[in-house]
Amino acid sequence: MQIGYIGLGKMGLPMAANFRKAGHDLVVHNRSRAKVDAFAAEGGVTATTPAQVSENSEVICVNVPTPEVSLEIFLGENGAIETAREGQLWIDFGTNGPDTARICAEAAADLGVSYLDAPVSGGPGGAEAGTLAVFVGGSEDSFAQGKDLLGIIGGKIEHFGPAGSGCIAKLTNQMIIASVRAANAEAFVLAVKNGLNPQQLFETLMGAFAANRCMEVDIPNLVLPGDYTANFAVDLLLKDLGLALEVGRQSGVPLIATAQADQLYQEIRSKGWGDLDAAATFKRLEEIVGVKVGN
Repeated sequence: MQIGYIGLGKMGLPMAANFRKAGHDLVVHNRSRAKVDAFAAEGGVTATTPAQVSENSEVICVNVPTPEVSLEIFLGENGAIETAREGQLWIDFGTNGPDTARICAEAAADLGVSYLDAPVSGGPGGAEAGTLAVFVGGSEDSFAQGKDLLGIIGGKIEHFGPAGSGCIAKLTNQMIIASVRAANAEAFVLAVKNGLNPQQLFETLMGAFAANRCMEVDIPNLVLPGDYTANFAVDLLLKDLGLALEVGRQSGVPLIATAQADQLYQEIRSKGWGDLDAAATFKRLEEIVGVKVGN
């Protein structure tokens, strides 16, 4: 199958590589030309615009950081819509608001094109291993059309309902990890302030009811080494929290914990740390209290 892939970032590059490993032909486009050329050198064709990708692809996959860029790629000038054709499938792997997904789905349907919002979770490691969790929204027919392809990049694939449903499901994931990371940081900084060994506490908590995936990943890989190089940046999490809070307002659902987490991350970004990993909750609380959990 001829797959177009737009967005070769930390997640998109290994996901596109997995499609290639599965035997599909790829047409790729990215704002950074160097990534496109490097990918094509190992197998693939380059394109200069989303419209050119669409013209040469049966399926178009988009993996970009914001709703605005997704809309530009699908529906903007030189966008996929300009050369879309009946029977094509659009898959958006970005984390957007449900309104963005619905706009794209409606525009696609007018042309006989299928659309799936399919944001993913699992980080670059999951993208490389093909074990991502995939939160899918779209019609039953669209899901049936894309399910086998999603199986190449995902270990857990769930169809939640019509267009926009995948986005809402992914935003719940972001709400939870933001609040959990804040709680983890508070717990470990409190412990160290009172003389506890953070490695010992980590090992004990991972066998207790408080164990969580953020703790499992963040403590040994980021916090204890004191290295907050981003796997998933504060800026991106703030974008997601803003989208979640907007859905909460539209739905009449108070998101108190999410709003508090948003305020903490806003403060972290105000320190100039927006490009650090979202585990930087630890770094900020360490600074406030004057202790170090890690190195």
